[in-house]
Amino acid sequence: MKVSGKGLKKVSWLGTVSALVFGFSMVHSPVAAADSIFSQKISKGDFSIGGRAMYYDPIGGDDSWYGGAQARWYLNDVFALEGSMDYRKNDYGSTTAKTFPLQLSGLVYLLPGKRLSPYLIGGGGWYYTDVDGPNNYSDAQQRFGLHGGAGLQLMVNQNWSIDGSYRWVWLERIHSKDQSGNSVSFHDEGHMVTIGLNYHF
Repeated sequence: MKVSGKGLKKVSWLGTVSALVFGFSMVHSPVAAADSIFSQKISKGDFSIGGRAMYYDPIGGDDSWYGGAQARWYLNDVFALEGSMDYRKNDYGSTTAKTFPLQLSGLVYLLPGKRLSPYLIGGGGWYYTDVDGPNNYSDAQQRFGLHGGAGLQLMVNQNWSIDGSYRWVWLERIHSKDQSGNSVSFHDEGHMVTIGLNYHF
């Protein structure tokens, strides 16, 4: 069951992501770091790959942190493409769904070429889902969805970056059976937060 403090918790997680990215950038002298972050240009290279922590909170199920990976192809200082793969396991009452999201996203950097840059992100995904329900119900479902949001990326140096993102995921429902054998469906769209560490080539 969802509790009334969940909304506050989501805001807290988003604040944590932003604080981690910004705080990491201020390890050196605050004045020098601020000048470096907002004025210094640094190349992201052509390609990056990295691991990430992923938090997902579906409307109809429980929320938790999971893991995944992401790869980005930088077309220029403004535009990039991202491919990502994650794993998550959510409970919807007596139904458990194990989902493997594969997302393809477009990124637009709002401060092109800067060491610290916010970005917009949007795209689509394929979600392979194993569903286990009451009375030995089992089904493999292939679902599709869209997502959109924003993020922040910090280039630590020419080879490493950290980033955090938030996106809302629009997703097809999960189908299962209840204890009586009747068909039921669950809302799986929801909030998605990622924190990633990337190596740039």
